[in-house]
Amino acid sequence: MKKARKCERKNEAGGTNKNLFQKILIGFFISFGGWIFETVTHYVIHSDFADRGFLTLPLCPIYGTSIVLISYLLGTPQDLDGILEKKMMHLGKVKKALKNKILRVIIYFITVTLLSTLTELIIGVIFKLLGMPLWDYSEKPFNLFGVVCLSYSLLWGAMITVFMALCWKPVEKLFSKIPKRTTFIASLTLLVATSIDFIVNLFEKL
Repeated sequence: MKKARKCERKNEAGGTNKNLFQKILIGFFISFGGWIFETVTHYVIHSDFADRGFLTLPLCPIYGTSIVLISYLLGTPQDLDGILEKKMMHLGKVKKALKNKILRVIIYFITVTLLSTLTELIIGVIFKLLGMPLWDYSEKPFNLFGVVCLSYSLLWGAMITVFMALCWKPVEKLFSKIPKRTTFIASLTLLVATSIDFIVNLFEKL
C-alpha cells in the first residue's frame, strides 16, 4: 500500500513538472506569435519594418507571460478551472453569476483586462524608470504614465478572452504530444537563451 502511494505521488510530481515545462514552452510559442503580431501590425500601419521586441530573439515575452499567468489564475472562459476562479466559486453570488454563460464571459473579460493591464503597467513602468520605454501611450486618451491606456486595455482583454476561448485548449493539446524530455530540454534552453539575451541587451542599453 505504501509503495503504491509512493508511486502515485511520484507520478503526480512528474505530471506537475511536465505541465510546468509545457506551460513554459507554450509561453515561448505565444511570445513568438506576439512578436509576429507586433511586427506585422507596425509594418501595416507605418509601412516600416521594425523589431518590436526588447530582445534580440524574435520574442515579446509579455504576451506569453500574460497568457500563461491567466491560464493558471483563470483557466478558459468555458471551464474556469484556474486558481482564482476556484476561490471565487466559494462566494455565493459569484458562483451564481458564473453559471450564466453571458455573465461568465463578461466577468472573465473584465478580470483578464485588469490582469493584463496590471502586467503591462508593471513592465512598462520598470522599463520607463530604466530609461528605455518599450511603448508610449502618452497621446492616447485615458492613459496612465503613458504605459497603459483604456483603449489598449480593452483590446488586450478582448484578444485574450477570444484566444483563451478558442485557441488555448487546441494549443495545450498540441504541446501535450511533445515528449516529456523534449519539452524539458526545449524549455530550459529557451529560458537560458532568453535570460542571456535580456541581460546583454539590458547592459547595452543602460
